[in-house]
Amino acid sequence: MILYYDICAFIILILVFSSCLFRRMFHGRLNRMFFALIAVIMLATLGDFGAAFMQNYGKRDETSRFVEYAWEYLYFIMHNSILFIYLPFIYASIGMWYEFVRNKKILIIWLSYFAVNMLTLFSNFFYPTVFYIDENLVYSRRPAVIVFYLTGFFFVLYQIATLIKYKSIIRKDKYIVILLMYPIGMLGIAMQVFFLNQLIEMFMISITVLLFSLIIRRDEEMIDPITGAKKYSSAHEYIKNVLATKTPVYILLIKFVNYKNLRLYLGEELLNKFMRTQSYKLSTFIRYNSLEGEIYYLEDGLYSFITENIDYEKVKKMGVQVKNHYMDTISIEDFSVIVDARLCILRCPEDIGDFNTLYTFSTSYQRILPEVKDVMNYPDYVDDREFKIKSELNGIIERALEFGCFEMFYQPIYSIYEKRFVAAEAFIRLRDETYGLIAPSLFISAAEISGAIHSIGDFVLEDVCRFISENDLEEIGLKCVQVNMSTSQCIEINLVDKIERLLKKYDIDTSYINFEITESAVDFDPDVVDNNISRLSDMGIHFALDDYGTGYSNIKRVTTLPVEIVKLDKTFVDGVDDPQMWIMVQNTIKMLKQMGKKVLVEGVEEEKVVKKFMDLGADYIQGCEYLQGYYFCRPLPEKDFLEFMKEQVNKNS
Repeated sequence: MILYYDICAFIILILVFSSCLFRRMFHGRLNRMFFALIAVIMLATLGDFGAAFMQNYGKRDETSRFVEYAWEYLYFIMHNSILFIYLPFIYASIGMWYEFVRNKKILIIWLSYFAVNMLTLFSNFFYPTVFYIDENLVYSRRPAVIVFYLTGFFFVLYQIATLIKYKSIIRKDKYIVILLMYPIGMLGIAMQVFFLNQLIEMFMISITVLLFSLIIRRDEEMIDPITGAKKYSSAHEYIKNVLATKTPVYILLIKFVNYKNLRLYLGEELLNKFMRTQSYKLSTFIRYNSLEGEIYYLEDGLYSFITENIDYEKVKKMGVQVKNHYMDTISIEDFSVIVDARLCILRCPEDIGDFNTLYTFSTSYQRILPEVKDVMNYPDYVDDREFKIKSELNGIIERALEFGCFEMFYQPIYSIYEKRFVAAEAFIRLRDETYGLIAPSLFISAAEISGAIHSIGDFVLEDVCRFISENDLEEIGLKCVQVNMSTSQCIEINLVDKIERLLKKYDIDTSYINFEITESAVDFDPDVVDNNISRLSDMGIHFALDDYGTGYSNIKRVTTLPVEIVKLDKTFVDGVDDPQMWIMVQNTIKMLKQMGKKVLVEGVEEEKVVKKFMDLGADYIQGCEYLQGYYFCRPLPEKDFLEFMKEQVNKNS
């Protein structure tokens, strides 16, 4: 008999086994099962080799006969265990372990296959029904060996049927390699049956193990090289299978909210080292709590721990330990860092039933859920109105654009000099059929991220132009309507052409529109914004600088931009009772007035504040011209606003 095939098979298996050890791929159910499969194949190969060696080189005595029997039994036991282990290994590989352990039909077929084969082999101890070795160490097979072939054949058919059934949720390369083991293994068996001197079966099986290791279990496919945790693609595949099979899992999300600041503070190289240490630390929490599961890194400081252990208390305990870990300062080389970690526990598929919703929630839950020090639980917030709105914002915005759920509100602006309302600011609102009126503070930022802000901006411009054209502004006491322009609108290349078309369409004089822009919008792309503002200004459109004082106020930009009005943010109003703050407010107004700007103070809500600014007057030296806020009137729907303004006109007449 030729023993070289078994020797080659053993070498291949040793290399694969060593490679997995070297890559530290021994944590988790799938890794343990892969090691078990390799070990069983190695023992079967060893038994095959040992029996063949005894037949070729053993002494013709009873001791050698006993040893050869031992090798043969080792071979048969382990050989029949290969398919027995391969079935659960398949289910674990395609992320369907829960389906394997809960389906009684699968367990009965699985255990019956092994039991029939082991009982058949056990009978050989009493009577040579499977194989026999005579005094001259000549090996021969007996009729009962057909049982192994028949059970193996039907068991293989069952496993292939399982793979075909779940083909749609198995990655293509994984599906092909898992399936390849069957024809390659059967080819090896057939060759060994017809060519008894060629011990090629175990060599063929070892080739499939090698293919599986090289193609399916590659580090670059599974492990993020920086953090050492599993990649996003692995999480995507696993969750897809979980949702397809309705496998109950707990997901613990761990978000480093200040990840960008950590990058700036530590630098790229040290940050990478820090993230790798955190991946290892999170893995120790898993082992400490005896949880079965994996840590995945989903980019930008977001980790996800997914476990099929449905013991909530264990998962919560781990979450609390992780949270406590990040409450303390963490040292990395010569640096000390504080990690702002937000944690949330959710269940799949009970809480979230599709991957896109899950991923959207995973990347934004730190903004959707309130900021709390404890570990957050998805079910605790699922019935909260604001949470529902935030988690469904993209869909709500799409619905609003499609079915016209946006509407404009208007808030009057009071002139200190004329002692009446002379202008109005337009505000957009979203009235959803499910959640009712939704404030811009909830949907504007989401629209900017998704890009829907352009469509929203188009609606605002169109509807304000319609409002102006349908109403005689002078009749209701207004000189103009102020319209907020988002950063995204300011950098639109076709902005000027778009506004020109609207003005012509509704036959509106440019003096009736005053655009409000922010410093952040101006600085986003100065060349494009400056060009748009200059062209619109040349058309006769006026501008106001909104939210002045909320951040770093660039005085040079204020002087160079063609803005007529500067709007002081509510932060100025909130500090007027502080003598030092009031001095700063007065000096800011005085400075802006000396630059030739008009000043509007927004966020006015109390009578004492109104009096304070009115006492300054509206002169050229120190007073502000306009006041705006809830003290005078809240933003009103178009119909209510028109009625309000008509009442004001009647009062003043």
